[in-house]
Amino acid sequence: LTNLLIFNIMILTKTEKSIGIVLAILLLLLTLSGSGYFFFTLKVNFVQWLAYNACSPSSLVYLGCFIAFWLTKKSFWLPLAFLPMYYFGTMGLFTFTWNGANIFAQLSHITMTLNLLWAGYTLYRIGDYKGFAQGLLWSILLFVPYIAFVMYYCRTHTEEISNLLQMTP
Repeated sequence: LTNLLIFNIMILTKTEKSIGIVLAILLLLLTLSGSGYFFFTLKVNFVQWLAYNACSPSSLVYLGCFIAFWLTKKSFWLPLAFLPMYYFGTMGLFTFTWNGANIFAQLSHITMTLNLLWAGYTLYRIGDYKGFAQGLLWSILLFVPYIAFVMYYCRTHTEEISNLLQMTP
């Protein structure tokens, strides 16, 4: 069965593989740019970055899982980052405004969502539903506490985040 799954990864077309790689590189560039903005322009510390720019840590986890997927050929890795990518990326499309400085954030959210769609399509093509279920279960177990931390931290630091991002509380 393992050899069959490895073979299934190899039957992805060159175009399918290329799209995944291009989307991952685009996500990396947007993540580095967004993180640079938070660290160097806004001068946040690591904990603030984890909470106020949750898309970047989520994207870095996905990129690590993407690389692990290509190196190990195990489908378990791709869905491991689904929960935070969906929660902070796809749901960000509906919670952020579509004007001003948020346009850059929305580009990141779109790219996160496109990476999720590519990963979901790839997992469907491979057909390893057991690996998908295991990765998704671990995603829930690992990232629900992180999402809870982000929500709690932002709720208890509303004035700080409003001042930092020049929003009205």
